[in-house]
Amino acid sequence: MTTDAPSEPGFLLPLNHPLTFSRIRQGTIVRPMSPFGTYWKSSSLLADAAYVVRDDLIFTACHFDNDAHEDEYYTEHDEPTPEEIRLLASLALPIGIDRGFMAQYPHTTSIRIAEVRPLDDPHFLQEIETKLRSALGSANDGPRTDAPLPPSPYNHFHWPLPITVHRQVYAAIDPHNHLLIRGLGTWLKGAQLHCHQSFAEEANYPLWISLDASQAIVFEELRATGLANPTSLDAQNYIHDAFGEERSGLKYFEEFYEDRIMTIHPQNRFGIFGFAPLGHDEFYWLHNGLREVFRYLLLESVIDPQAEHDTEEFWADMQARAGKQVPPHA
Repeated sequence: MTTDAPSEPGFLLPLNHPLTFSRIRQGTIVRPMSPFGTYWKSSSLLADAAYVVRDDLIFTACHFDNDAHEDEYYTEHDEPTPEEIRLLASLALPIGIDRGFMAQYPHTTSIRIAEVRPLDDPHFLQEIETKLRSALGSANDGPRTDAPLPPSPYNHFHWPLPITVHRQVYAAIDPHNHLLIRGLGTWLKGAQLHCHQSFAEEANYPLWISLDASQAIVFEELRATGLANPTSLDAQNYIHDAFGEERSGLKYFEEFYEDRIMTIHPQNRFGIFGFAPLGHDEFYWLHNGLREVFRYLLLESVIDPQAEHDTEEFWADMQARAGKQVPPHA
């Protein structure tokens, strides 16, 4: 849930308190990342968004404006705002297809500050961090708390943050593009759910929403080329061509569409299923495949963000720090 940050150091309402709506609709929103997730080891500071890494606290800070999204923007939950989704997606998308899996876990608690100052200003960031730490220090982890709060140690992704790609992706995301934000937000949510073994099946559900959004974006791209009524086959061919693949004759992510039908509809044309016919691999294949698609749609190029760091020196350093052999492309 959200609370306003008063003039004195901010505070969080008890986390088992009924939903509370903030009066602050424009300003800076500050959100701690739960230790449940996995994160880059280095900070990234932009004028309107910041990802801040400390030993015992990782948090994001973003300028936001709820009124800018008023027509189609409504939620009764303290979900990340479109501006936060923009930042989180720009951090999650710069990972190559075989370079691993990273799940950020934005907490369901935030504070809002009625100020808009540059977030690459270290003095303002220090003020924000002080408010957040004060709030966390007085937070009540009630029974509704869905994830632990910091301060706490964190798990870090083994690759360095590809800062150039991250910033290119951030610049390419339009927080007012509701279709894109919906697609990226549900893609991020799938990884977040996957942090809980109990919800390994349910982690696929938001990915299917993200899949629909990505297909709709591809349809927009195809219409822009003059194809009036693109089909799922056209969308898959668009992806094959973009990635230099031979055309398969399949519809857009067809095998995952069948997974969705068999899971969401217990009785369907494939049969009757008492349990979801899903394997663990399906989640990773779809999550990482969508990561490639969204990054391509935003940057209009196929890249491996980790290529510049994939050196003998990098792996030797990894092995030295881990005290064991680390396989290439882990």
